[in-house]
Amino acid sequence: MTEKRFSIIEFSMGLLFGLAAGAIVGLLIAPRSGSEMRGKIANRATDIKSVAADLVDQARHGIGAAASQVEKIIGLQERSVRRRLDELKSQLDAYHLNEA
Repeated sequence: MTEKRFSIIEFSMGLLFGLAAGAIVGLLIAPRSGSEMRGKIANRATDIKSVAADLVDQARHGIGAAASQVEKIIGLQERSVRRRLDELKSQLDAYHLNEA
């Protein structure tokens, strides 16, 4: 059986939707007047927007950090391959010189 792993973005989106649904249900169940309820909903929406913006910033930072790590790894691999190619070229040149 394969285990599904959730990415940070999937988790963040689920968290955001859960927060929004919980806030709306909680506000709708609470005994308040219409104008008071609309004010509460507006305030919660602002809070949720702030949380969403923070999650997006965290995701951007995480993606940027991951991209930097990948670039470093690729750079190291490229240098290693180039070094090995230079060694092989040197060996091939030495082989051709020995044959001549």
